[in-house]
Amino acid sequence: MSTAPKRVFSRWTIGIACGVLAAAGAIALSPAVAGKAPGGDLAIMCNNSTECALRTNAGTGLAYKGIGTQNSGIVGQTTAFKTTSSFFGVQGSDLATPNPSGTPFNNAGVLGETSTGIGVWGKAGPGTAMVANANGGDGLFGTTQSNVSGIASAGVFGEDVGTSSQAFGVLGFSGTGIGVQADQFERGRFLNAAFLGLTFSSGITTEFPAAPPGGLFNSDIGEGVVAEAQGHTAEALAAANFGGGPLFRAYAASTEKLDLDNAGNMVIAGTLTQNGTPHDAMQTSGGNRVVMYGAMQAVATVEDVGEAQLSAGQAYVHIDARFAGTMDLTRSYLVFLTPQGDTPGLYVTQKSAAGFTVREHGARSNVVFDYRIVAAPYVSQGARLATAPSMLTHAFTRSVTTHKPTVLSNGTMVRH
Repeated sequence: MSTAPKRVFSRWTIGIACGVLAAAGAIALSPAVAGKAPGGDLAIMCNNSTECALRTNAGTGLAYKGIGTQNSGIVGQTTAFKTTSSFFGVQGSDLATPNPSGTPFNNAGVLGETSTGIGVWGKAGPGTAMVANANGGDGLFGTTQSNVSGIASAGVFGEDVGTSSQAFGVLGFSGTGIGVQADQFERGRFLNAAFLGLTFSSGITTEFPAAPPGGLFNSDIGEGVVAEAQGHTAEALAAANFGGGPLFRAYAASTEKLDLDNAGNMVIAGTLTQNGTPHDAMQTSGGNRVVMYGAMQAVATVEDVGEAQLSAGQAYVHIDARFAGTMDLTRSYLVFLTPQGDTPGLYVTQKSAAGFTVREHGARSNVVFDYRIVAAPYVSQGARLATAPSMLTHAFTRSVTTHKPTVLSNGTMVRH
């Protein structure tokens, strides 16, 4: 009778112990419960050389997914710092095996998507918000599929919203290649330019040419294009056309005013004013080239020369009709005669637009003579000894800013 209660107590004690152990095992086997902090959030801390937490999904689903209904879905931070290494708050790596046929996979280490907002957003204080580095491929590749008319979307868009006047919306550096390259495949109807640069105070209207240009620049407050160089041999601005077309054309609105073709021939619509004596390079019969100087006159004139012969002391000289078209026929013209033989004297009479008569005093010889016609041009070329125009008074003023790239140990190039 005295031993029965002892056996009942032993079974009850063993049952309680088993229940406690089972509950503890369930808690230990559940990572979600085991990692629970008192506040209910998942908190994992460790001091390892490998991952604190690792999730592997061998199926077709996601390995890890974070959803925030009132805040960020996933936040990654790092406080590590070394001058010889780079650390990341969030790091994504694509470890897929490259396609042996050469066609690249459409994988990504990090993917950001949005329907109306920003897919990937990088923010920084005095540092760099986003760095892209590639070993053989593109460091940063941006595309846009906007099909909305009137909306100027961009594959890559950069904007400086600061007030220092020394920052850039987009800046490119290259140690051996091209800092910034832009391509256009002539498929558009509106913004047809490989590179478009605009500077404006409030708004600007850009006129796009019929054929897409390599670059189009427009400004309503400064120069459209400025080219500078500090070398001793390189040019500040170079133009080359390997297809045989013009080297340079200048327009006033849509009207062409200057044309420089591939052979070096230049045509201008206005007046060319030159300081100093004009030089003409002429090739001699000996094969060398010499400098010749043009005549200078107080008034603009057109001239023609020729040779004729008297017949019984007189001759009628016909003026070339094409030359007559260049003359101001409302004004008289001059004729200068030089006889090639002995004569008592020659004189000009009966001048008209068609020609003039040359007579000899005494009207007896058949001497040959040279003539030179000097007339006022059909289109007025300016007043006699007019005041020469001066150069434009505004100076080429620039604020000096020095830019020098810095290459990090991992090959990333950043600027000062």
